[in-house]
Amino acid sequence: MLTANPQTIAETSDSSKLELYRLIGEGYRAMQEERTCTIEEVRKKLEKRRKERG
Repeated sequence: MLTANPQTIAETSDSSKLELYRLIGEGYRAMQEERTCTIEEVRKKLEKRRKERG
C-alpha cells in the first residue's frame, strides 16, 4: 500500500521539476535577448499553463 503513494509523489515532483527547469531556461533566454516582462505577466502565463494541463 505505501509503495504506490511515493511513486505518485515522485511523478508529481518530477513534472514540477521539469516545469521549473523549463521556466528557468526560458528566463535565461529572455535575459540574453534583453527581453523583460512584469511579475503579473509571468503569473498570468503560469496560470494559463496550469489550466491547459488540467
